[in-house]
Amino acid sequence: MGATADRNLVIEGERADPHVLATVRRRLAEFARGIGLPPDTTGDVLLATYEALANIVEHAYPTGDAGTFDLVVEHSDEDAALTVTVVDRGSWKPESDNSMTRRGQGLRLMKALSDSVWVDRRDEGTQIRMQWNYR
Repeated sequence: MGATADRNLVIEGERADPHVLATVRRRLAEFARGIGLPPDTTGDVLLATYEALANIVEHAYPTGDAGTFDLVVEHSDEDAALTVTVVDRGSWKPESDNSMTRRGQGLRLMKALSDSVWVDRRDEGTQIRMQWNYR
């Protein structure tokens, strides 16, 4: 085990509200600094994770319904890997033709910013797992 050791950040049952996203982003940035994540990787992690969380706030729950999300960040110092998992309990909305509105690019952005993305859509919610290998 290296100097920073393996560490996790877990936020469970957070309100899917746009006002909480800045606080969650700040906690993630502090976590990244604490484990010594390279600045360029940190920027990618923050942007991709924010996009996943913003999608939950905007799309996972019907307007007016209170929803929640979980954020689990796992760091393996030995593997030089960071895994971010975002989970909601909402409904996946089918993709529409967003070519004219330039919307619907969130998943594409997450894929471009991370080394791998896995999406599991179920009736009881959606889980997105992103991974970065930083050495």
